[in-house]
Amino acid sequence: MTDVFSPERDALAAVTAAARAQLAALADASPEAFDETAARTLDAVADLDRARRTRERRVALPGAPAAAPAHRAALEAAAREAQAACDALEAALASAVTIGRELMGAWQTLTTPATSRVYSATGAVGRPGATSGRVRPSP
Repeated sequence: MTDVFSPERDALAAVTAAARAQLAALADASPEAFDETAARTLDAVADLDRARRTRERRVALPGAPAAAPAHRAALEAAAREAQAACDALEAALASAVTIGRELMGAWQTLTTPATSRVYSATGAVGRPGATSGRVRPSP
């Protein structure tokens, strides 16, 4: 039996390696390396898609060789490994986005004048120098 899954397994291995490299670049806080590895990940995913489509066309041909169960099992194992690497990258990226948003919020709070951040119980904004730093309620 011919291993019709070999190109797809190789593409999955490339996706796994690229996702892990992208995760390492994120951990190293290296924007240049992250951009490069992100491009490699996208290329690997595109190669995987091409390999899948090619396999689907090949097995649809009349008289196409049957796929060995062991080859299918190896493909499924490679897919699980790639999925785990991509899931780890997704979680790290989600954490990075959350941290980035929190940092932006903290920075905006620090750069906002104090009088625009202080409100009274009735919603009035305090004026600079008004009542020794206390906020006066609106009448």
